[in-house]
Amino acid sequence: MKEIIAMHGWAGDSRQWANWEKIFKNCDWEWQTFERGYKDITPNLPKWNHNSNQVALKRVAICHSLGSHLIDKEVLHSATHVVLINSFSRFIPSNKENRPIKLALNRMMNRINTPNEAEMLRKFHIKAYKPNHIDVKPSESNPLHVSDSGRLRLKNDLKLLMNSNSLPTGLNDSAKVLIVNSEQDYILANQTKEKLVEDLINHLEAIPKIINLQDEGHSITKIKTIKKVKHWLEFDHAKNMVQPS
Repeated sequence: MKEIIAMHGWAGDSRQWANWEKIFKNCDWEWQTFERGYKDITPNLPKWNHNSNQVALKRVAICHSLGSHLIDKEVLHSATHVVLINSFSRFIPSNKENRPIKLALNRMMNRINTPNEAEMLRKFHIKAYKPNHIDVKPSESNPLHVSDSGRLRLKNDLKLLMNSNSLPTGLNDSAKVLIVNSEQDYILANQTKEKLVEDLINHLEAIPKIINLQDEGHSITKIKTIKKVKHWLEFDHAKNMVQPS
């Protein structure tokens, strides 16, 4: 059996996995997505369909950015494989890069539930997809459709991001981990990426693998990237795609 549970990041939603779901389902993977419920989408908290004593079981948690800290800890702990897409253990670096990042995060926090909220989120999404394009246009109806309860989650989860300083709770040290890093990520600092690798090496039994993407931003858009991840999950010996850290 092989199944996947995917978790989006801050200010995202489950619809971002549409292409992923289609590709994996076409190859007989069972697919479920967490939904945090920032927008007018009902929150969803899936569980694994198959218990851990089944033979040839592959349970994969795919997490984007803050998603590794938002995903249900029991789900994460029971995953045999974990894919961390532009993720982190500590978001704010401990070096001199931290001051402008802290200021930017505080500005974002202060704009939630204000007339500037929609524009802040629009700019965040554009920056997350850069250098690729996303069509997020401001309008009087707020195309991002943040719900009242979603605003509270946005604030609480942004605090979680700001205070993050360790690996996600629940990560099993026996899991096989793939790190997917975008070289043109305008959200994560380089030291943040390096800290995640360091923390994973200290925590895991097996050294994590890394895919470095040259033409992707913080948010993944390309079908070829999805297929690289699928290839690793199905053939994690593929040295031409995945290099040891």
